Amino acid sequence: MTLTKLAADRVGLPVFEFSPRPDADIFDFSSHMRAKEALEFALRAPTPGYNVFVVGGERSGRMTATLAFLREAMHGRAVPDDWVYLNNFTHSHRPRPARLPAGGGRTLRDQMAVFVRRVARLTMQVFDDESFRNAIEALAVKVRADLDGRLAALRKEAKGSGFELLQTAEGFALALVDAEGKQVLPTNASVEQQAAAQKITQALGELTRDAARQQTALAGDIAAFSRRIAGNAFAPLLAELKSAYADHPTISRWLVELENDLMQHLDRLREAAAAGLEGIAMLDLRYGVNLFVDRGDARAPEVVLEPNPDFDSLFGKIEFRQIEGVLSTDFSLIRAGALHRANGGVLVLRAEAFAADPALWQALKAVLRDGEINIEEHRPSPPVPVAGSPKPKPIPFDGKVVLVGSPGWYYSFFATDAQFQGNFKIKADIDPDMPADAANVACYAGVAAQMAVARNAAFTPDGLVAIVGLAARLAGERDKLSARFEEIADLVGEACDCLGCDKPVIDRKAVIDAFERRRRRNARVEDRLQAEIARGVLMIDVDGRAIGQVNGLAVQDYGDHAFGLPARVTARASVGRTGLINIERDVALGGPIQQKGVMVLQGFLAGHFARRMPLSFDASITFEQSYGGIEGDSASLAELLAVLSDLGQVPLRQDLAVTGSVNQRGEVQAVGGVLHKVEGFYRVCAERGPLTGNQGVLVPATNERNLVLRDEIAKAVADSRFHIWSAAKVEDAIELLTGLKAGIPDADGAYPKGTLYGQVQASLEAFDRRLIERGWAATRAI
Repeated sequence: MTLTKLAADRVGLPVFEFSPRPDADIFDFSSHMRAKEALEFALRAPTPGYNVFVVGGERSGRMTATLAFLREAMHGRAVPDDWVYLNNFTHSHRPRPARLPAGGGRTLRDQMAVFVRRVARLTMQVFDDESFRNAIEALAVKVRADLDGRLAALRKEAKGSGFELLQTAEGFALALVDAEGKQVLPTNASVEQQAAAQKITQALGELTRDAARQQTALAGDIAAFSRRIAGNAFAPLLAELKSAYADHPTISRWLVELENDLMQHLDRLREAAAAGLEGIAMLDLRYGVNLFVDRGDARAPEVVLEPNPDFDSLFGKIEFRQIEGVLSTDFSLIRAGALHRANGGVLVLRAEAFAADPALWQALKAVLRDGEINIEEHRPSPPVPVAGSPKPKPIPFDGKVVLVGSPGWYYSFFATDAQFQGNFKIKADIDPDMPADAANVACYAGVAAQMAVARNAAFTPDGLVAIVGLAARLAGERDKLSARFEEIADLVGEACDCLGCDKPVIDRKAVIDAFERRRRRNARVEDRLQAEIARGVLMIDVDGRAIGQVNGLAVQDYGDHAFGLPARVTARASVGRTGLINIERDVALGGPIQQKGVMVLQGFLAGHFARRMPLSFDASITFEQSYGGIEGDSASLAELLAVLSDLGQVPLRQDLAVTGSVNQRGEVQAVGGVLHKVEGFYRVCAERGPLTGNQGVLVPATNERNLVLRDEIAKAVADSRFHIWSAAKVEDAIELLTGLKAGIPDADGAYPKGTLYGQVQASLEAFDRRLIERGWAATRAI
């Protein structure tokens, strides 16, 4: 026999021996080692496409641990370059990016701010200087002297012909005058006077044209002179900048273009210089530097977490200013996104954000595919279109992108994308648990101790033992530890908070109290269902014996709380040819796995009892008081016991509950949620009254490692007030629940009398005889 009664030390919280490792890090655990190696390789790989998807379960510390690892990995690496945007003087809608060594962007920005103010000051000095005004006046006087002389000659000629040269708003005009100098009608002019007037008018036209030409030439001479003077004044300032950036082609070329723009727009420069601070601000907008990405204070490449990415926060944006209801923008209002800040470093993103926004995901793939970041307006409907909105030239992207998400997102959304594998060639997979070996246990205790220190608290040795034991409970296996570190961190925090002092000391009691308080907070549904059992509304017997009736066990999981409850399983057998009738299947409440479990029982019965004769029986099976869907085969052992009990008319113990799957050969197989099932039945027994000392639960032998029970149940087991058995074969369960041997067949396949199988076989033979005697169809319905 393989029936085993389990001792308390095999079902309670495991007790590990360890020496806490003070320098422990989450990525030191074997559960994270595979992910650590993947991240290390990705950070070393210079080839495009070696971005990372970190796959980890909920509350596994996948984000916090990844961020901490990446930041540590960036230490000692060269700081990436700064990025600036510069005004494009030729095409203002296409600002130019330029890279500079870390801190260089800030230096250039400050240099250009000083340059603008010095240029404004020099402009005022140069163009307000008396010598400059005198030189300009001299050029104008020379032109005026020539024109005035020619005009005087024409006046004299006109007067000699009897005309007076008048200057009007429309220009010069000839007026005929008499001897006394009074104007007379042009009709009184003689033929000679008319000829003279025509000649003078032509000369006036030529003079006007010459005046316009000379004025244009004068303006050009003044502009050239002004540029020469300004150029001489600005030359030392520009030479200083050009020398500083002689080895930087982009900045050097831009400074030449800036010089040309200054010389071509001296009038605007003079107006701005005369406008004071407002004018300086205008010059800053044209000649200043947009410090786009500043790494002047950085000591390592940045690890950027963008928790809620959208187009603006990820790819950058262009802001607008509103003045008197009018929107405007320029290169100085281009703002960096997370991709720009992470350039040369690492960008960390939550996978679910991209699964929720396919357009954002497509845009990110475009960046990784093209290796450059474009800043575009992605607003679906801007309130007011802005003419001339800049379209900045893209910036090359040379960084790593790390997506962090659950296995569900990885396999359901990302892995099905044809381009995903090309862009994210590295999967950093975090195991949900880890072996409870010496190294992992020491690290676990060290990490838990660090959690306490972060809260100005400290663990006692037995407190650490308890916290590591609860980690095994979270993993659901005695020889493993859960990788859901965030739940452990929450438990440590709650233990500290409940102690309520400045420097709490966390012992075992504090840990268990915090665990039990959390369990009570989340157990409202469980309490209601347990109350229904206590009132007898949900019918469960915890003592006595009954034929065809057994206590099965089920688990309900509400996300924040999982718990077990007993469920009465019954079977009724009769003469017939149908075999097993699964009531849950017939009413569409049984899932496919549950239906499979019942069909497996048919194979078991056929293998044991149909070698000498056909199976001639009907037996209905159901979960009593079940009004919802049922899935899983963990009750198939209980169903089989109920069927055998009713066929053999042998009562089953009601002070025991049973869980386990069974195969066609009668081997009891592992099932899930065993610890919750045991605790659920224990609670029913404890709340019905004092434990009788006979009550307990039967579990599969392969589930022994999953029993990590609360202290209350472990103590009851230690005191022999509650029992837990494990079984590897159906025959073990039969002996425990019926008190009879199952029975071993002889060479003819006959089972001994006084055994359960013998009584079942006798009933089946009697059913078959009745069918033959009454001439019922010998063909099975199914």
